[in-house]
Amino acid sequence: MGLGLTVCLLASLCLSNPSSVLGQSSGNVVELKKSDLNPKDKIIYISDSWQFKAGDNPQWASPQFNDSTWQKTSTYLGPSELSFIDWKGIGWFRFHFKVDSSLVGYPLALIPEQHYGASEIYLDGKLLYEIGKVSIFKEDNKPYRDNRPRPLIISDTTEHVLAVRFANHNAATFNDYGFTAGFRFLIGELDYYVESTISQMMHTPWSQLFFAGALVAFTIIHFLLFAFYPSERRNLYFALFTFFLAALTYTLLESSYAESPLMIITFYRLSLIAWLFTVIYALRFTYSLFYDDRPIQFWGFLGLGLSLAIATWFDAQGLDIYRELFVLVTLFEISRVLMLSFFKKEEGVLIIGTGLAGFAGGIFYTVLVNLEFTSGDPVLGNIVGSSLLIFSMSIYLSRDFAKTQKRLEHKLVEVKHLSERSLQQERINKQKEIERKLLEAENERKSRELEEARALQLSMLPKQIPQNERWDIAVFMETAQEVGGDYYDFSISKNGNLTVAIGDATGHGMKAGIMVATAKSYFHTLANNYDNLGIIQRMSSGIRNMDLKMMYMGFMLFKCTEECIRITSAGMPPCLKYNAEDGEVKEILLKGMPLGSEVEYPYKEEEIAVQKGDTFLLMSDGLMELFNDKREQLGMDRIKRVFRDAAGSSASDILSQITKLIDQWSGTKSQEDDITVLVMKAKK
Repeated sequence: MGLGLTVCLLASLCLSNPSSVLGQSSGNVVELKKSDLNPKDKIIYISDSWQFKAGDNPQWASPQFNDSTWQKTSTYLGPSELSFIDWKGIGWFRFHFKVDSSLVGYPLALIPEQHYGASEIYLDGKLLYEIGKVSIFKEDNKPYRDNRPRPLIISDTTEHVLAVRFANHNAATFNDYGFTAGFRFLIGELDYYVESTISQMMHTPWSQLFFAGALVAFTIIHFLLFAFYPSERRNLYFALFTFFLAALTYTLLESSYAESPLMIITFYRLSLIAWLFTVIYALRFTYSLFYDDRPIQFWGFLGLGLSLAIATWFDAQGLDIYRELFVLVTLFEISRVLMLSFFKKEEGVLIIGTGLAGFAGGIFYTVLVNLEFTSGDPVLGNIVGSSLLIFSMSIYLSRDFAKTQKRLEHKLVEVKHLSERSLQQERINKQKEIERKLLEAENERKSRELEEARALQLSMLPKQIPQNERWDIAVFMETAQEVGGDYYDFSISKNGNLTVAIGDATGHGMKAGIMVATAKSYFHTLANNYDNLGIIQRMSSGIRNMDLKMMYMGFMLFKCTEECIRITSAGMPPCLKYNAEDGEVKEILLKGMPLGSEVEYPYKEEEIAVQKGDTFLLMSDGLMELFNDKREQLGMDRIKRVFRDAAGSSASDILSQITKLIDQWSGTKSQEDDITVLVMKAKK
């Protein structure tokens, strides 16, 4: 990395490599045990060396897929990995593991210690989490970076496969700037890391915020002093010095919280540029203290520093050594000016010289740490050195401007006020962030519950369409985004007669799901013991007694015999019959109140003779009321035309034409209601 202060950035971005890492066994399956949890940080350090294959194939998430021929590589995707793999922006990584009984059902967490792209995380073929948005196209890929723990519960001791679909279309750029381009996952204790994450969100590095706030305050104050007294140019150069130092502190601080991996590179480059200008204006401020005129060599330092800053934007990594040399030469120049001033016994040189010497010492210490000549924290050296310079400058100006002592006291109060406001604003922002994340967590919980309810609804539908010598049957159901109330079912009596039901509960959500479950129970209890009217009347009475408050259910029954069909409807759309003899399509509409209505309704039954080739189309109202992008409904006429044209085909082919109509009509518009379509064609 380039500069000492930027080492702070890399320290927050790059990951530790523990010497004791699990997953280095001779086989491909790693066994994890509760005793593997590090007592200090509650982490199981699994290996970063996973099975890898470039490209994209959804079958690679399957636990049954054989990946033994895949290449083994590090998930970090550093320069040493990218040189040996065929990385084209997207690939799959697979990790085989199993747990012993101590971790079965134990609340674990998948911890993204490093993540510089976008990923989809699968466990045994099931999508668990998405971090960012993965796309094979660079413009659609949305990388994301966070370290929030994701729950990971292992239910048994069998072998499991953790598969990661990962995309980073800027991997080479990350490597060019000295970063790895991939990811690293660890496994930790869920409760511990949930508490740790919340704690980190609530505790900000206040010392750095205070330091940045003080720098901003000093910048404003000295710019104002220069504005009111332009002949005192030392205030201008000192303000520029504190401005670039504040910019440096800000970019380093922002990099720690950047959620976009690409922004890390931007903050990294900006911090290097801010660092160069900080050193340049430290030198210019030094000249202003002890020289009446600007020394000509300053133009050389300024030109070289500006050239390095521009070049750094395009090639930060390749200019590391040149920036370090430039900083060292600038330090020597500051030291030379201080030494001459000591010998000349310039007024105030001891005060300001102490601050400059401390600042130079901090920079020198940072460079030594950065070049690995010594160990330590480079940030500490910079903060201490900069603080000494700021402190000595304040004393120097107080001494030089004795008449402005009261103004200086006011300035210190203002610095404190600005810092407190900055801290208070940061607390408010953090509180809002916590509230936002809690809201997101609640929304995710509700979404999961909704998905579970939808799955329950679908589980109540028939697992397969009954095979019948008399009828060729095909069914299509598409649920809306919420839990809906559409329902279809079949029942075959002992004598082989088929009863078909299709229903549509009012509304959406859990009440609609309850209505569907109730209808299913009644249907299978009554279907073979009563005629259509008996079934409808008993179901309506039972649902009405449930008192679900404005919840009703449309229901249609087909009782099929060898010669005819008996149809009864309660609040359902008309069904369509295609007459094979004359090729005409007829609407069959039996008006009736939905099940559960408050009144006893005289439902009607119609008997229809059936010949070979006659075809029936049953539907819920979601089909007729399907909207297109112009908010136009599909309507019955379009359905009849498609049905008539396709009626000579098999039931599944007819249904295929209906679903094609649905897709063409709705286009990009989201579906607002459940759609159920059932096709029955007489074979003989």
